[in-house]
Amino acid sequence: MSLALVAKKDFQDASRSRVLWILSVLYVLLISAMVWAFSAFEGLLAGDEAAAAAQQGVSFNLYIFLAGATTLFISATALVVSYKAIAGERESGQIKLLLGLPHSRLDVLLGKVLGRTAVLAVPVLLGFAVALVVAFALGVNVVVTEYAFFALLTVLYALVYVSIVVGVSAMANTTTQATAGAISVFVVLEVLWDLVPTVTLFGYYYVTDQSLPVSPAEYPEWYYVVTRLAPTSAYNVARNAVLPKSASVSIDSSSFLLQDWLGFVVLGVWLVVPLVVGYWRFDAADL
Repeated sequence: MSLALVAKKDFQDASRSRVLWILSVLYVLLISAMVWAFSAFEGLLAGDEAAAAAQQGVSFNLYIFLAGATTLFISATALVVSYKAIAGERESGQIKLLLGLPHSRLDVLLGKVLGRTAVLAVPVLLGFAVALVVAFALGVNVVVTEYAFFALLTVLYALVYVSIVVGVSAMANTTTQATAGAISVFVVLEVLWDLVPTVTLFGYYYVTDQSLPVSPAEYPEWYYVVTRLAPTSAYNVARNAVLPKSASVSIDSSSFLLQDWLGFVVLGVWLVVPLVVGYWRFDAADL
């Protein structure tokens, strides 16, 4: 019950500020614009060009089009709304007042995660609802059940990223440390994680004097295993598991390590591990 009270207060504080409403407007505009852009450019890959792309294992659909903008928005926004979740209250001294009530440190940590996730989930779900209306108005073919699965999976992705940033906040003693930690995590997960295996891939083919495959579907297995370990890649892989037609690249999934359902396992690890480490540091901290 204490956990629910912390989460409720955290969400109410956000709803009384402009943050929730600004995020809602921004995401509604973003995802609606992406649906319009998809509708406008859908004809670019048609006929023979679409068939040629399919033979190379590459597809183009609404979910792929929306996923890129959605994951970037959520990961960046989760950083902004969550990095002060614990560290900010420690620095201001409000954490002592909060813990003076019948709340444990675990209640505070998990309550912050749920509260900040709700702050992100509202604009995400509102944006998906408005974008669905836009899609119907523009004549975009959308299966409502698939679209609903995609929206719920996106909320799960928001929960994962909030957990990561709140975990970082719980490890920090000051907001400065929390800011540096959250930005570092964002850079590593959203920039460097894909860069390292890509550079390694090019280096591998250069050193072995082989030609880089034309189709990404022909890349070696280890390349996909590494890229799938980041939260955003795991989200895309999990999307492929529930929406097989949304796969941007078709690859040989006979290997156990390339099974799409493992995307949910990776997301689960990113959900739990940062919170466990954050709670360990937070629980041992002298407040």
